[in-house]
Amino acid sequence: MTKIETVNRSTGEVQDLTVHSSVGAAHALWFRGGGYTTMGYDAHEALAEADLSGAGYKLFHKMCALQNRKDHGLVRVESQAKFAEQVGMSQPTVSRALKQLSDAGFIYPDGRDWRLRPDFVFNGNGAAQGRAIQNVPADSTDPYSGLTVIDGGGDSND
Repeated sequence: MTKIETVNRSTGEVQDLTVHSSVGAAHALWFRGGGYTTMGYDAHEALAEADLSGAGYKLFHKMCALQNRKDHGLVRVESQAKFAEQVGMSQPTVSRALKQLSDAGFIYPDGRDWRLRPDFVFNGNGAAQGRAIQNVPADSTDPYSGLTVIDGGGDSND
């Protein structure tokens, strides 16, 4: 059993929650599947404003799930045909989606492999992310360029 106390910042009301679980408290807060990736508000806005096809969005999210956790953002591609099979899409669709994602600056090539831009997607390893950010090619597209960010996500009383 785990007890959680929450406080409403606007009203100051305290609410006690009790969670009954056979899983230890330390493990109860993990997302299903264990690992996770996160994106900041600006990254979500850039992705929402990007001119991507449905396949481009799908491939981006598949790549987030496939990225190497120790080598931040690396997505291994043995061949484009095998990669297409791995993500459940046709090879021509994957090729077009990779070009869209690269042109938008969300990914960049690394030999035959691809990398998710490390200042766009965080996968929980800060040291590896810091090293990866230093290695982003200078000529890669900035996914944040031209983005007008709408304030949000803060403490509001709406």
